[in-house]
Amino acid sequence: MCIRDRYSDYVVEHSDPNYTRANQVMDGREKEVFSAAREIIEKGTAENCRFMKDDHASYIVDLARALAFNTKEKMLLIVPNEGAVENFDPEAMVEIPCIVGKDGYEKIAQGRIPQFQKGLMEQQVSVEKLVVEAWVEGSYQKLWQALTLSKTVPSAGVAKQILDDLIEANKGYWPELN
Repeated sequence: MCIRDRYSDYVVEHSDPNYTRANQVMDGREKEVFSAAREIIEKGTAENCRFMKDDHASYIVDLARALAFNTKEKMLLIVPNEGAVENFDPEAMVEIPCIVGKDGYEKIAQGRIPQFQKGLMEQQVSVEKLVVEAWVEGSYQKLWQALTLSKTVPSAGVAKQILDDLIEANKGYWPELN
């Protein structure tokens, strides 16, 4: 059994199907944000608010400042590869360091990446491209393939079960898959 299989099985074995990641967010950050918003509305001011910004909020402010004031800050951005990672799909989106200023971003070339990391990235990009193709083509097969390739799904059989459950749970929201 490969490491991937053992890790996926470990995660499933130690997960509570009745308390998902969505539940964790709703009980954590979402509850904090909504509570703070109610407090601000009730007081009519954000002064002395107990709400603490998170890293994502700080990042957005830093990005806006870099664009507005041409600070030329180095930031991690998700951008089209277009050769920044030279031995990787040029059409893939990659998260790499960029210099950000008034004219947008300038990618910092990463050169070649090691085979292991390249393999992980190629697998993830394949999942994403297959999902898009499945949606556009209405293809059950391609969506099944995407889920099967996902690092979070331990087997093709489990991928099929997940896909069938998703189709049932999302009737009316998804296109018909053939």
